[in-house]
Amino acid sequence: MSEETPPIVLSCAVDPYHGGWALIDFLCDRFRYLEREIWADRIAVGRVRVNGEPGSEALSVHEGDVIEYEVHVVEPPVDSTYEVAYEDDDLLAVSKSGNIPVHAGGRYFRNTLVAKLREDLGIRVDLAHRLDRETSGLVVLTKNRDAARALAASFSSGRVEKRYVAIVRGRPSDDEFVIEAPVARVSRDFPVARSVVDHDRGKWARTDFRVVERFREVAVLEARPLTGRRNQIRLHLEFAGHPVVGDKIYGMPLELLEESLACPESPRVREHLTLPRHALHAWRMRFRHPSTGAELSLEAPVPRDLTDFLTGLRGREAG
Repeated sequence: MSEETPPIVLSCAVDPYHGGWALIDFLCDRFRYLEREIWADRIAVGRVRVNGEPGSEALSVHEGDVIEYEVHVVEPPVDSTYEVAYEDDDLLAVSKSGNIPVHAGGRYFRNTLVAKLREDLGIRVDLAHRLDRETSGLVVLTKNRDAARALAASFSSGRVEKRYVAIVRGRPSDDEFVIEAPVARVSRDFPVARSVVDHDRGKWARTDFRVVERFREVAVLEARPLTGRRNQIRLHLEFAGHPVVGDKIYGMPLELLEESLACPESPRVREHLTLPRHALHAWRMRFRHPSTGAELSLEAPVPRDLTDFLTGLRGREAG
C-alpha cells in the first residue's frame, strides 16, 4: 500500500534564457511534463514562490531568481530494514534490503536509505557509492567531508575491492570467466534508461566472474567488478548470456519489457522474472580506512529471500 506524504518543497534557479519570462511560461517550459492548468492551480493556491514570496502567473522572473514549488508525492512502500556492518567517527557501513533506493530520485524522496539513516542517527551521512534499489548488501557512507573526499578518491581510482553474489540464468561453461565490454548510457527512448555495451561511445569496464554453484537452469556466481560503471554487473551478465534472475531490464525480452512497463503484475512477466527483485547482493568490500589507513574488510550475509530461493532449488533438484 502506497504512503501519502506531506508536501515536498523543491526549487530551481532561473537561467539566463528564461530571464524576463512570465512565471507560468517559465514553469511550463522548464517542466514540460506538467500541464499549464496544473501550474496555474499551484500558483493560485500559493504553492509556488519566487525568492520566498508567493508568485502570480504574470510575474516576470529574472536570471538567478529562486523558484520554490510544492509537490505532493505518493511514494511506493520500501523495506527500510538494515544492519550495521561497521561504524566509527568517520564511516558507517550498513547492509540494506533488496527494496529501497539509496538516495532520492524518480518516485522516491523520503523512502530512501540515506533519509532513514539520517533520521535514525540524527546526523548527516552521505553516500560514498551507490547500489541499485533492488541490489541488497553493503553500502558505505561517510560522516564528514575529509572522509568523503578520501573515500571518493579510493572508489574512483579502483582501490576498493567489491564482490557480489549473483544468481543468473543458464549454466556458464567455464568455472571462471572475464567480461571486458565498454559501457555507455542510452536515453529513455529504449524504452527505459539503461546501460548498453557500446564499443564506440562506451567507457572501458571489466568484471571477473567465478561460478560458485550450478543448477539445471541457473547458477550462483561471485562477481568482482574492476571498474564502477552504472549497472555494470547486470549489463555484463546480460552480454555474457547469463542475465540476473529477476532482472526487469537487463535480459528481459523487449516485448516483455514493454508489457512489464504497462502491466508489472502480468502473469507472463512474473513467470519470466521468477523472483520479485533481481538476485544481486553486495556481500564483501575491502578498502583502506580514509583516516587511519588500516585495511577494512566488511561482509554482509546473503539475505533470506535469496537463500530461500536457493534452498528451494536444491530441494527440487535433489527430489
